[in-house]
Amino acid sequence: MSGFFGLPSNYSILLHKQIFELCYYGNGFTQEGVYRLPVHLRNFYYNQLVDAKEKENKSAEGKNRTTSSTRGPNVRVRK
Repeated sequence: MSGFFGLPSNYSILLHKQIFELCYYGNGFTQEGVYRLPVHLRNFYYNQLVDAKEKENKSAEGKNRTTSSTRGPNVRVRK
C-alpha cells in the first residue's frame, strides 16, 4: 500500500536498515553522511556493498570446502 508521496508504508524501516548496514559494514560511512546522500547514490553504494559481501561469502565458502576436503589421513589410534 502506498503511503506519503507514493512511498511504501515501510519506507522508513528500509531507509534506516540501509543506513545501519552502510555504517556498520561499509568502512568510513557515517550515519549523517549516509542520511544526507541523494537516494540514487545511497542505493548505489548499498548495492555495491551487498555485492561485495556476497562475493566474500562465496569466497569463504569455497575456502571452507577446500580445507575440509584436505583433511589428514584417516588414522585410528589404539588404546
